[in-house]
Amino acid sequence: MTHGTVPAPTTSGRTSLKRFGHRNVAYIAFVIILIPAGIALEATGPRGPDSGGGIMIAIIVWALASLAFLLVNAVLAAIALVKGRPARVPAIAAALPLGIILAMLALGEFMSAAGLL
Repeated sequence: MTHGTVPAPTTSGRTSLKRFGHRNVAYIAFVIILIPAGIALEATGPRGPDSGGGIMIAIIVWALASLAFLLVNAVLAAIALVKGRPARVPAIAAALPLGIILAMLALGEFMSAAGLL
């Protein structure tokens, strides 16, 4: 580096986001927003034996959106592989719903083993 030159700014954050995929970040944001939305719906609903509707609608919305997300990204990954393109982003996207299911199952086992459930 010579005197008086300024190094170019790095774009590692933008590159990392592009490599992970914008739709994957959007899916994670969707899941994060859906959790408090389900809790808020539950708080405004009925009490007693009729409770649970808010959480259930959040689970149903998550399941339907995740199924569509999984299928679309599995097809996009297959198309990318057939055409010889990189399939990293759709493969990550197809694995996200399954990863969230496994994380929730592991969290439930951890919480029950710790006596929190």
